[in-house]
Amino acid sequence: MKLDYGTQLSPCPIDLSIGTLIKPKLSDIAKLSFDKFSYYEFLLKLSPETFYTKLNSEVGTEYWESLPDDERDSITLYDLILENKPLQDLFVEIFNFFFEETVIFEEGVFIILRNPNTDLSNLGEADIKGIISKDSVMQVLDLIQQVCCINDEEKEDEKNLKFKNSLAEKLFKRMKKAAKEAEARKKSDVNYTIPNIISTVSNRHQSINPVNVWDLTIFQLIDAFRRLQANEIYEIDATRVSVWGDEKKTFDAALWYKNQYDNNGQPI
Repeated sequence: MKLDYGTQLSPCPIDLSIGTLIKPKLSDIAKLSFDKFSYYEFLLKLSPETFYTKLNSEVGTEYWESLPDDERDSITLYDLILENKPLQDLFVEIFNFFFEETVIFEEGVFIILRNPNTDLSNLGEADIKGIISKDSVMQVLDLIQQVCCINDEEKEDEKNLKFKNSLAEKLFKRMKKAAKEAEARKKSDVNYTIPNIISTVSNRHQSINPVNVWDLTIFQLIDAFRRLQANEIYEIDATRVSVWGDEKKTFDAALWYKNQYDNNGQPI
C-alpha cells in the first residue's frame, strides 16, 4: 500500500484495519530525542544481514558469511524478532510511538489493544483491534517508513525480473546493494539530518519559523524543504532570463508549482 501525496501531506492519522497510524510531529520527535528517533529509523529498515554484520560485530559477520545463499534468503526480520527478546521490546516501543493504540507482544505476535487498560491476564478477542504478524509486519513497517520519508520503493518491473542464470541474479543483487549503500551515505550527510532541515526551513521559509516549525510532520517538513530548493532554482533562472533573455528556451516558468511527486506519492 502506497500513500498518496494528499494522505502524506495531511496531518491526520491514517486509519488502518489493525489500528491508527500516527504521523508524529517534530515536537514529538524532539521529546523522544532525535538520536533515538534515528535509531528507530535504522530498526525500521533492519535486514537480517545488517542485524548480523552491524549489530553483532565479528561473530555475527562470520556466522552470516558462513551461511549458504538460500539459507540467508530464507531468514526474515520476524525470525530475528521471535528469537531476540531485546529486539521484540524495541519494536514494541517503536509501534507504540507510531500507533495511537497500545501495542504489546504476546504469543509470537504484536497485539494492538482497543483499551490500554486491558487486563492482559484475561485478554479476549473483543480486546484486540488488530495483530501484526509475520505475514503483515513488512507492510506495516513500509507504511511507517513512508511516514518517515525513508522507504525505498521497489519498481514494479524489478519485482518481476527473470534471470537467465544464478550468476546474473547475483550480479543484479550486488548492484542493487551498492546503489542502496550509496543512497545511505547520502542520507547520512549532516546537511540532510532532520535538525539541520528544521533549521534551514524555519530560517528561510516565509511563514514557517523556529517557533511554529515543531507542529509539522516529517513529510510536511521535507516537502517544504524541497519546495524551497525548487523555488531557489526558479528565482535564479527567472533573474537570468530577465537580464539575458532565453534564446535556447530552457526557462521553465511552471517550475515553482510543479508536482514534485509521481502518481504513487514518491519523490521524483
